[in-house]
Amino acid sequence: MKLVYEDEHGAYLGVNAEFLQEFVPKESNPNFEVFDSRDNHRRFIAVKSSRLPDDQDLAKGKYGIDFHRAKPELKEALQYGDELPHALESMKWLANMAFAASTEKEYDRKAATWDNYYSYVWGSTPKTIWVAPHSGNVARAPDDILPYPEHVMDAFTAGVAAPCAFNDSKKALKRLMISIHSSSFLITVLELGGFGILDEEKLAAVAKKTETKYHKRAQKLADEHKQSYFLFVNRWLKHINKKRGTLNPAELNQAATTDRQRVELILKGLRLCGQEIREFTPEEFREAIKSLNKAEVPMISYNYLHPASHVGKILRLSEKIGLGLLHSALNIECSKLYLAKEPELITKIILDIKNELFD
Repeated sequence: MKLVYEDEHGAYLGVNAEFLQEFVPKESNPNFEVFDSRDNHRRFIAVKSSRLPDDQDLAKGKYGIDFHRAKPELKEALQYGDELPHALESMKWLANMAFAASTEKEYDRKAATWDNYYSYVWGSTPKTIWVAPHSGNVARAPDDILPYPEHVMDAFTAGVAAPCAFNDSKKALKRLMISIHSSSFLITVLELGGFGILDEEKLAAVAKKTETKYHKRAQKLADEHKQSYFLFVNRWLKHINKKRGTLNPAELNQAATTDRQRVELILKGLRLCGQEIREFTPEEFREAIKSLNKAEVPMISYNYLHPASHVGKILRLSEKIGLGLLHSALNIECSKLYLAKEPELITKIILDIKNELFD
């Protein structure tokens, strides 16, 4: 059941008439939209702007903001802006700060937008808040720093977050945020991230139960999923090796690059399927990836590739919980292929997980 409009790349464009039978608009601006259910127990937030700091249209008030990062101080945002576009290679900025700015006026506008977004997340009223924080289109031109900018967009996430909100039949007794993302680095179908606030044993139990229930059905797309993963991973490995001259994370770490993180995600995915890389040569990676052809696709992982504990820390989720502005939160990374091809299945799985964890 499609309840939102998305472009061919999976970027959120808006909700349809069927969704508006159950939800009413609360906010619409160039950067995000907010809708509340008529029973006031559910909220849907979809981002329309890019998460990349130099992918924006200032004249239209459409900013490059990563809403899953911390709002910088003025000095930090100006330094971030000074270092663009090369700052996109540094984990110092991309992993920590929500936006860059070139002037104090620009900073104030972006800070106000970030604050406005979180005014719909924090609160004392019981509500389940379904968010797609990276669902906006990425229009940045490719270059040597970021050759595949389209990979940065969390494609088709709004198309699952919206039906999750629509079909979430449980009355909200506490305030809960569920954040939905997509990743082509994901060898599993789903990854649960606890934001550093969820009980590890409970996450493990829910992951195991979900794996048992949906593993067989997930295998219907297994071959296509693996092929998509192979193409994506090989593309990045080839680019990184050509640019850096190495695929060894220890050597990539000298430049503190996002390329190191990309290689580490690939290594962890291979390790999850029993493949250990030791020499970090292109040939070794190719052989390890090819060996996955005969493996089944793991259904679900938790706190492994994307635990979201770092995001939970920079968003100060524990502090917000202590102040009564949130009860709990869950981060869900989904395979882009499954989001695009099996949104109804992913919606059903996520609602099951939500009910197991919080009801």
